[in-house]
Amino acid sequence: MEAIDAVITWVDGSDPDYQMRHDKYLSGRSDIKKQYLQSDEITFCIGSILKYAPFVRKIFIVTDGQSPNLEEIKKFAPLDKVNIVDHKEIFNGAEDFLPTFNVRSIDAVLYKINDLSEKFIYFNDDMFLIKKSSPEEWFVKNKAVLRGNWSQTYNTQPLKKISNMIKSALKIRPSYNAAQSKAANIAGFEREYFRSYHSGRPQLKSVIKSFYDKNPSVLKKQLKYKFRDAKQYMPYSLCWHLLIKEDKYVAASKSRLVEIEKIRNYSPKKLKEVLSKLDKNKEVKLLNIQDLNYASEDTGMVFKSWFYNKLTN
Repeated sequence: MEAIDAVITWVDGSDPDYQMRHDKYLSGRSDIKKQYLQSDEITFCIGSILKYAPFVRKIFIVTDGQSPNLEEIKKFAPLDKVNIVDHKEIFNGAEDFLPTFNVRSIDAVLYKINDLSEKFIYFNDDMFLIKKSSPEEWFVKNKAVLRGNWSQTYNTQPLKKISNMIKSALKIRPSYNAAQSKAANIAGFEREYFRSYHSGRPQLKSVIKSFYDKNPSVLKKQLKYKFRDAKQYMPYSLCWHLLIKEDKYVAASKSRLVEIEKIRNYSPKKLKEVLSKLDKNKEVKLLNIQDLNYASEDTGMVFKSWFYNKLTN
């Protein structure tokens, strides 16, 4: 079987040294300050890949001079697959753009990870596999499996286009969907874009590298923002639209994902009910919990206890 790697971007926002570097470049962007706090999601993300995706050859953790608590992860599985990658490695040749606190800039150069396989799956640290997965759920032969649906691009919707311009001018946190739409435009899709779910994203390294080799100015513009900006595109979405253009994809409309948004509104009882249903659902294989650090202590413990039991049983 051809190698498949996993890549996770991570930062410990509670690290005083990181906060000092972060705040040095921060100017009127209070909207982004707390989003980098972490609640040990990385432990469960790595543990879930090790347990439920044993076909993964290597797991690369991309971070800014930091390392997660690997001793905690050792409770779940051996760490021989886990590799720490510093920003300096992937920004080789683009060091002038460091430091960066912008995941959309970081994502654009993941393809530069040393020894990264041609096929790789990109995860955020708030994404967790909860049931056994197979390679065919991510790649079919030499094609990536893309899960999502088609939507109108923002440049065909004047109100959304204006809204995105205002967000950029006022430095308001940019729209996730708008960044996907912009990626589609760059790839040559003017009227529709393939809108993805917030889940693992399979990619082909050679497709990304080839595009940037031919269009270095696109990458340079993307990297110049130290914080997320509405002028940026979603790098994985650019890859996906290039895959579609080159017929290197398989469309899978059915999502195998459950998203828990605004977990701050979940009581421990409500979360237990949701997690209990997930245990019984054989189709759902990926769970995304956004902003776990906003959950109450009791609600957070419900999730952590539930997931710890899954990984150790």
